[in-house]
Amino acid sequence: MSTNALLAQYLSIESQISACELQKTRWSNLQEAMSKKLSEQETAEDKWGSASDKVEEVWGDNSASLIYKNTTYWNKGAHPSFAVKQSAATAYANAKVPKFDKEKLEEYSDLDMEYSTMVNMYETLLTELDAQKEGTKTRLESDAGDNHIIGGS
Repeated sequence: MSTNALLAQYLSIESQISACELQKTRWSNLQEAMSKKLSEQETAEDKWGSASDKVEEVWGDNSASLIYKNTTYWNKGAHPSFAVKQSAATAYANAKVPKFDKEKLEEYSDLDMEYSTMVNMYETLLTELDAQKEGTKTRLESDAGDNHIIGGS
């Protein structure tokens, strides 16, 4: 291969590396932002679960009531059905943790995985391009030296 062709190939690889680095940065930023949103929803989910469990804790206690913001979710001495208990647990948890949204949690989880996959793909591509660049650089240096273009004898 001629020195000119090798140089063109080398510059093309450099250009591809620049484009990939830009895309990797883009996907990394998206993934970082999504991870933050996902983490917030996961924290809210934990709090929501704890609030729901609180109804379970007081449910069988005839001497306890569960009141939040002037709404009674369990009245001491009451003996409602299991369906009412489930409804009360959900209502109480929703009142205590209004930021939790199961659909958002699923959406953010899917997007976080997608963005992470894209980051990994560009990292892999950059590794491959770096190897191609080094190989082309070595061949270019050798060819240019053989043709007395640079430091050859």
